[in-house]
Amino acid sequence: MYYSKPLIESSHPEIFYLAPVPVYMKVFDDHTLHDYVYNLGFDKLSLAQKQMGQELPEQYDKERQKWYDLPSDSQDMWVEYDEQIPIGSRFFTPPNDFLDYDNDNVKIIRDRIHSGYRYLLETLGKGVGDSKITESWMQFYDPYSGRGHNQHNHCRWQREEAGINTQMFSGGYYLSDGDPIKDHPYSGVFSYHIRGHQYMIRPKKGMLIIWPYDIVHSVKPFYGKTHRCVINFNIQNA
Repeated sequence: MYYSKPLIESSHPEIFYLAPVPVYMKVFDDHTLHDYVYNLGFDKLSLAQKQMGQELPEQYDKERQKWYDLPSDSQDMWVEYDEQIPIGSRFFTPPNDFLDYDNDNVKIIRDRIHSGYRYLLETLGKGVGDSKITESWMQFYDPYSGRGHNQHNHCRWQREEAGINTQMFSGGYYLSDGDPIKDHPYSGVFSYHIRGHQYMIRPKKGMLIIWPYDIVHSVKPFYGKTHRCVINFNIQNA
């Protein structure tokens, strides 16, 4: 996946990685910037925008159910693509496109995302040109409601909406971890779901992660002392 050859050498003779999943991760520590952008989003976004993409895991969500119109439950037979199948409810979530804000501090965040994406492609031996963030969601997870996000990827029902782009990636930039409370050890944990395992990452303030858009991932129910804040995005070659 995203490599020029299927078997990648390891540090051990005769052991190879079978097209491992590439992930970019870097933690920035200029928290004055993070606090400014956090407060900007908290003041500018509506409550509905702040909760875009969030769910109450394992619960029926009446507010989100109104978007569930594909496939129709009245269809007895239909045809879908066999690859890049959309999972979860990502494709029902309109973005708030916070990264489009015309603000110098938001631009710094945006530039870091573009830089990380280009660096990731360079290490994979892919051609790097101009990149574009196609959509973004700034989210604030309430400290007490236990909201998270069920397993999903960023594939679409209508593939022509984003095109068949094998160099499209998704990511998250964390402005606050929300100071998760100690008696919920999985609180707000970000998880990749690959080959029957969960690969868990505890988000940190200033952390930027970028991964292939078709990888299944989730967010565990969050309980903390303050709002957990992340800017999620999709990015691809322009």
